Formats: sequence, C-alpha cells, structure tokens
Amino acid sequence: MKNILKENYIRLSFLFIIVLSLISMCRSLLVPLVNDEITYFKIASNILKGKYYYTDYPSTVTPVISFVTAFFNSFLSQPYSLVFHKIFNILLYGFGLKYLYLLLKSQKLDHTIALLIVVLTVVNPISVSWFSTMYPEAILFFSFWGFMYYMTKEFSENTIIKLLFFFTVMCLTRYVYSVIGLVLLIRFYNDLKDNFNSRIWIITKYSIFFLIPVVIWIKYMVNVETNQLSGISYFNRFKTENPLLYNIKCGLGLEKHYLVDKVNGLPAFVSLFVPITGIRSFLISSVLFVVFLIGFIKKGNTKALKIVLLSCILVMLGFVFAGTGFSRYWLVLLPIYFLGFYYFSKLIGINDKWFILISQCISVIYIINEFRVDYLVISKLYE
Repeated sequence: MKNILKENYIRLSFLFIIVLSLISMCRSLLVPLVNDEITYFKIASNILKGKYYYTDYPSTVTPVISFVTAFFNSFLSQPYSLVFHKIFNILLYGFGLKYLYLLLKSQKLDHTIALLIVVLTVVNPISVSWFSTMYPEAILFFSFWGFMYYMTKEFSENTIIKLLFFFTVMCLTRYVYSVIGLVLLIRFYNDLKDNFNSRIWIITKYSIFFLIPVVIWIKYMVNVETNQLSGISYFNRFKTENPLLYNIKCGLGLEKHYLVDKVNGLPAFVSLFVPITGIRSFLISSVLFVVFLIGFIKKGNTKALKIVLLSCILVMLGFVFAGTGFSRYWLVLLPIYFLGFYYFSKLIGINDKWFILISQCISVIYIINEFRVDYLVISKLYE
C-alpha cells in the first residue's frame, strides 16, 4: 500500500510538472513572429499567390512548414492563423510524446522511468521555448518518434506506410534528416531477408509513392540552385572555399560559422540542459556527451534502442557536416540523451529513487526559471 501511494505521488508530481510547463509554453501564442518564422510566413503568403518565393525570387527552404502556414492562412486571418498554427504544433508535439512513451514502454523500461523521460523532455527550457513556435521542431519531433515507434513493429502494409510517411515528412522538413534513410534501408533489407516474395511489392509500391514528392522537390532545388535563382537558400554554407572541411570544423565547434553569431557544435551541447542564454563549454559538453554515449552503449542493448542510437548518431553527424548544431536542432534527440544519462546512472549503481529525486529537483529549477521568463515576456508585451 505504501509503495502504491508513493508511486501515485510521483506520477502526480510528474503531471503537475507537465501542466506547468505547458502553461509556460503557451506564452509563444502571444509573441509576434521572429527570424525564421517570418521567412516561413513570407513564403506561405507567396504560396497562396502560386509562387514558392521568399521575396522576388524562388526559395529552397524546406517546404513543410511554409505549406502548413499557407494552409492556416488560407482560411484564417491574422493573428488567428498564427495562433492556430502554433496550437497545431503543440498538438503534434503531444502525439510525438505519446510515440516516445509507447516506445520506451515497449523496451521493458519501468513505467515511472519511461514517464520521467517524457517529463524531462517537456520541462526542458529549450522545449518550452521552441515546440510551441512555428519552427520545424514540433513536426520533426512528431515524425522522428513516430518513425522510431513503427521501427519496432512487425512487418505489415500499415507499418511500411507509416514509416515512409514519417521519413518523407522529416526529409521535407529538415534536409539533415535524410540520413535516416540508411536506417530505413536496413529495416527493408531485414524485412526482405525474412520473406522476399511477399514483401517486395509492398515495399516497392509505397516507396515509389512516398518518394515522388521528394524527387519533385529535389528536381526543383537542383534547378533553382544551379541557375542561382534562389532568394534564400540553406545551401550557401556549401558554397565557401573548402566547404566540407570548414563545415566540419564549425560543426565540431572548433570555429564559428560565418552564418551565426556564436560557436555552435559540441560546445553548445551543454546549452540544451543549462538554462543560461548563449552558454558554451567544450569541456562540460564533452563530458555530458561521453556520459550519454557510454550509458546508452552499455545498457541500451535492445534491437530497438540500437536503432534509436544509430539514428541519433547519424543526425548529429549530419549536423557536423552541415556546419551547424545548437540547442534547438538537438531537441528532437533530447529524450535519447536523457535515456543515456539514466543508463549511465544504472551503470555506476545509482538507485532509481535518487535519479527520480534529482530529476524532480532539476524540473523545479526549470519551472521557476520559466515562470521568470513568462513574466519578462508578458511584461515586455505590455510596455
């Protein structure tokens, strides 16, 4: 009876943390568009005029966000279209959390720990700041964890459709996630190895269907980039002298990329966990990353978790080769890092109750900080 009451108390505390975090997340509904959100909105406005333009020239910015924005703009006026778009992103984020939880539960992870990973993801300051905006993170989180969840499922027509759908959305939301294609190919190889004759047609026909929009977009991008027609492009980072070496240096945090204000890459890893604006530390970030990696490699030994780790490493390497990597870009992978930290705590003999208690204390610090940010944001709106 005592254990049941204790477990219920822990779950209620988790629910309380999630509710408070969601309240803070809603502050973005009051905030005007900034930076890339303005870009997506301008492109969306031009989509409704029949042109995929940023201003007066074509754009190769990934299309998913702009088309979602255009959808809401097509039947709602401002600011309602923007508010509903942000609410839509919060809902997608919620579905992504559901997929995450189901995946963790399927790996025989204790219910309380699985729920704790979800809570730590929700209460994280970077999560609170970005998942409710018009940035791609919510759609990517939904797609990535939906993809990971269905990777654990047995072969079926429905599973293949879901995997290809989530993969296509990821590719057309952020180009780096195309590297997940390697994970998908490994899955298809194993499926065909088990039963080639009955599965080849299902995989082939749906692959062709879902890859059609990707191929069309690639053809469009090649035309715009080769003819230098782009008004705004993500590929300028590959047009410098020795772009590969330069981007790798920037992606590792050895130097600052000319497109950003601060050093990113590995030194910025710590900023995903410490709510101090602009914090960078090569040493602390390296320690955190090594702790996560050791924990996951030593303890995350199920087939599904190995796929999750491979996907995480592929995406992070993609960011290195793209010369980028800062807290917002790693948000989708945040639960993987927390799971690695948990496994490391098990590796060194820390009892679950202490891991839970430490996590609750960190969550309280995060919540207090977010209430401070809420106050600052709302105060600024009424100046």
